[in-house]
Amino acid sequence: MKKIAVVILFFLINSMVFASGGFDHLLPEEYSPDEFPLVLRDIRRAQIILAGSYPFSVLFARIGLDLYDFTANGFDTRFAPAMFGGSATVDRSSADVNKVLLTALGISIGVATLDFFIGKAKARGKRNNANQQTVQSRQSQPAGNTDR
Repeated sequence: MKKIAVVILFFLINSMVFASGGFDHLLPEEYSPDEFPLVLRDIRRAQIILAGSYPFSVLFARIGLDLYDFTANGFDTRFAPAMFGGSATVDRSSADVNKVLLTALGISIGVATLDFFIGKAKARGKRNNANQQTVQSRQSQPAGNTDR
């Protein structure tokens, strides 16, 4: 009996949702392009890129530290990176972990900064192209009516 009640309730809820047009009225409206200053949009983009690149930066920093330890210890197989067939039992001190995390943070900041400068260069290039097209269109227009 409970199973039948659950099935009926499921279909009733679904029919009410689809009959009312779904949840479209609950979606927030999109921001207008002039709602936030350009600086805040740039900061938000940098924050997203920094947070998104951090896990990959941690991975690469850890691989780099493992390879450094492997070469610094005379290619001893005990210090070979685990992903290259070495032992995963090498104990890391908290200083090593801090090195990896801070190095990864620096790499992520570098990636976000590089993205910022690339974005500014692209925007400058678009503005220059738009200005050149405006100048070319003005030069190609006839001089107008000089008869008076």
